[in-house]
Order: sequence, then C-alpha cells, then structure tokens
Amino acid sequence: MKNYIDNLPVLNASVSQLLRIFLTEKYISTPDLFGLRDFSVGELLKNSYQMTGDDFYCLYEKDYRLIGLDSSLNLKNYFSQGEFISNGVDLAGARICTELSRFCSSKIDSLLIYSIELLLDESLDFGSLVINDFLELRFGKTTRSKRKKKFHLTGISTDYELPLGSAERKINTHGARKMKKKVSFCHALLKFAEEPAVKDLVMCIRGNLPHAILDEVGK
Repeated sequence: MKNYIDNLPVLNASVSQLLRIFLTEKYISTPDLFGLRDFSVGELLKNSYQMTGDDFYCLYEKDYRLIGLDSSLNLKNYFSQGEFISNGVDLAGARICTELSRFCSSKIDSLLIYSIELLLDESLDFGSLVINDFLELRFGKTTRSKRKKKFHLTGISTDYELPLGSAERKINTHGARKMKKKVSFCHALLKFAEEPAVKDLVMCIRGNLPHAILDEVGK
C-alpha cells in the first residue's frame, strides 16, 4: 500500500484545507488545486481521470497523495447528463480525531462549523458526522488490528449541487441518515463507554466543537 501511495501524484493540500473549502464553498470549486483548468470532461480525461457510470449519471475519479502524509485521496467529480454537478473525496490513512483537532486549532476555522450530528452503524465500525446539515464526514475502523480502536476519516461528501445552487435535495446526508442511526453525543459516551473509538471521537468533538453540539442535555 505504501509503495502505491508513494507513486501517486502529490496534492499540495491538507485535509484541513479541503475541509475549509467544503465548508466555505460547499464543494471543491478550485480545479487548479488539482492541476486542472476546469472540471470539464475533456480536461479530466486529459489528466488521466477514470470514468465510471453512463451518459445519464457518472463520475470521473483519480487518486492523489496528500503532501507530507502517508495518506491518499480519491477525488470524485460527479456528472449528470454530461454536466458537472458536484464532487467529493474518499480518504485513506487519516485519523478523524487528528484531522478535526488540526482543523479546530484555528478558532476561525472551528467557528465555520455551527452544527454537528453523530450517526453510527449498528456494528460501531462505521459512522458519519453531519456538519452544518449539508456535509458528511464518513469514518470507519481499519482492518489492521493494531489500529482497530481508532476511527479513520474515509470520505467527505456534500449535498450541494452546482446546477441547483443549493443543497436542498440532501442526497448524501439523507442516505447517511437512512443507513445509520443518530446518537446524541451524551448518549454515545454513556452507552458506548467500552468502545474506545467512539469514546475518543466524542471527547474530540466535545473538546474542539462544544458550540456546535446541539443535542446535549439542556440544548
């Protein structure tokens, strides 16, 4: 895996930078960050993006290595009937608590997040954080046993669709809510006290984003 990551094109950006872009622009609106002129089909194909899907709905994706980290990123650009509508990223190798703490080390950045919800799969191996009611941060446990007790950030998805200019259809967050169960942070800490990954995530969010937790007792 490491050799594969080492051979990927380097993306000169951090997870914090990408999260800031999603929170302020609602999608990745800066193709030049990826060495692209735009998100047109021709430009993506010229830069070795792989297409999956059909003429009605498809995506163009490509892997990158995050600068300074043994982490990879897969940028997915979504199209409907040949028109670019949105994008998102899959991630590998980044711990969610570490990345959230880095992002929130800037007070200005932390205040970009004004609401946060916790969704958990029944297995407690997967989950999502829904931020500001339009952004989904997916996380999961790695299969390597020595890291089993930590959640890793596996992706960032947005409800925002460019042609509509809004996130009204809630495509990603609605799907997350259907597949996982919402758990209050207070309840998660009590019910899953013996689950280190859940406990660490809840304590991380309580420590870094207390103002954004709207489901605690008394709120």
